[in-house]
Amino acid sequence: MENLINILKEFDSRRTEMIKKEGKVWDDNAVTECFEPCAKEILLNGYFLVNKEYIIDLGSIELYYHEEAGPIKNYIMYHRKERTKSKIKELNNGELPYFEFGSLNLHQSGVDVTFENEGKGYRASFLIRSYRVLRKNDNISNDIIYFDPHSTHIFDDMFFGGILFNGDKKTTIEWIKLDKGKDVYNKIVQIPRQNVAEYTQEMRKVEIAKDEIIHNEEILRINGINYRRDMRPWQFKRLDIKEK
Repeated sequence: MENLINILKEFDSRRTEMIKKEGKVWDDNAVTECFEPCAKEILLNGYFLVNKEYIIDLGSIELYYHEEAGPIKNYIMYHRKERTKSKIKELNNGELPYFEFGSLNLHQSGVDVTFENEGKGYRASFLIRSYRVLRKNDNISNDIIYFDPHSTHIFDDMFFGGILFNGDKKTTIEWIKLDKGKDVYNKIVQIPRQNVAEYTQEMRKVEIAKDEIIHNEEILRINGINYRRDMRPWQFKRLDIKEK
């Protein structure tokens, strides 16, 4: 996973430079700008290899970023202090431990690759939104096999052998770097994340009144209720993929 970890470390380097840059505003757009080069490398120049046999080819990923003390908030994010379970608080003096850099976070929406920074007080990860499974010797550019846009399905494909208590070394997940060159960098698009609503500081989704004028793409309908969609373009998606 070293290659992937190095890609994600570049996010922090760009973040530090941008915050210090005179005349540059540190906001949601700046976060997007810092992560975009990482997303391009992840989507276009690499893949996960499971047990040295199966390729997890990524079609889209979603950024989740939240500052515990800073101005940028992402209240839907699972791994942040306000959502700490009571037992975890009890065991950690009211704190939520930071993930080890590059670790996988398995949760109810799928699998995140994390790149948090305790010293700078931010939580960060990307969710594997869409993907496909290929055998190692398959052509990675094969367009016959569709991508699965259901992020929760990845549990069956990435952990088909289960997670063993004894830490069996035969169960491996590696990041394999491809060298396609920078000419592929124009093949991703940035769009809002799937099924993510805007939230208030009280962790309530922002409802839309019936008489409120709003564009359809900004509406998220959940259980018969209209919510304002979080329009931050934090889903990064390959333009060459076909989903099913």
